[in-house]
Amino acid sequence: MKSKTMILMVVAVVCGLVASYLTSQLIAQKNRKVQLVVAKKAVTQWSMIKNPDEMFEVREWAESEAPSGFVTDIKDLKDRQALKDIEQDKPVTASMLVDKNKLGMEALLAPKTRGVAINVNVASAVAGFIQPGSKVDIVHSARSGNNADAKMVLENVLVRAVDQQPVRPEDKAAMIPTTVTLQLTPEQSLKLCGYTTGGNLTLLLRPIGDDSKVEGDKDPVKPIEQPAKRAERNRIVQVITNGLNSKAIPYIQRDKKWMTDTERPADLGPSGSGEGN
Repeated sequence: MKSKTMILMVVAVVCGLVASYLTSQLIAQKNRKVQLVVAKKAVTQWSMIKNPDEMFEVREWAESEAPSGFVTDIKDLKDRQALKDIEQDKPVTASMLVDKNKLGMEALLAPKTRGVAINVNVASAVAGFIQPGSKVDIVHSARSGNNADAKMVLENVLVRAVDQQPVRPEDKAAMIPTTVTLQLTPEQSLKLCGYTTGGNLTLLLRPIGDDSKVEGDKDPVKPIEQPAKRAERNRIVQVITNGLNSKAIPYIQRDKKWMTDTERPADLGPSGSGEGN
C-alpha cells in the first residue's frame, strides 16, 4: 500500500512539473516579440511604393499574433506594387505585394508621367534600331492638296517599350516593331494624340547623351510646293461651211458653260485646205 502511494505521488509530481513547463513555454511564446513592417498610413490597391520609409515602419509585434509571411525589412518594399489594400497599423505580408517579376509598365514609368503607344513600321522606327531606353524626336508629316508639311512635335522622348518588350534584348541589335510605348508628361500626351488621327508620325533616333534642341523647332518647316497640274477641260470645234470656205470656231467648257476658246483662234480657209484643223 505504501509503495503504491509513493508511485502515485511520483506520478503526480512529474505531471505537475510537465504541466508547469508547458505553461511556462506557452506564456513565453505568447510574450515573444518579433520585428515586422507595419503600414504608417493606408495604402490603396495598385499603389507604387517608391519611398517605403514614408509609408511604413518597423515595429515589435507579438509572435503569436503575427500573420504568416510577414515582411521584416522595409527595403524589400521599394518599387513594389500593392496587390490589395493595406490598412493603417497592420503588418505587411508578401501576399499583399505584386511579385517583382510580374510588375507591369506602370512600375517603370516615372512619377507624373504617362505611357503612350503609337503605331510604327520599319521606316518610321529607324529600321528597328529603336530599342527600350532609346531617346527619340517625333516628327509629324501630312499632305494638303499639292503641298506637304513636316513639323517637329516632341523632342528627346524616352522609349519605354517596343511592342511588349520593356527591356532591351541582349542578343538583338534591332527588332522590327509594330508599336512603341513612350514616356510623356500629361501635356505631351495630349499634344501627341492630336497628331495620331491624320498624317504620319516618324521617330528620329538620338545619339546617346544628346539632349540638344532642334533648331528647326523655332522655325516651322516650309511646305514643299508641288507643281500644279493643269486642269483638264472639255473642248469642241464648230465648223461653219459656206461654199468653198469654212470657219472653225473653238469652244471650251468652264463652270459647266460653253464659251469661245480664246486660246485657240478661229481659222478661216478654203474647204479641204486643212486650215483651221
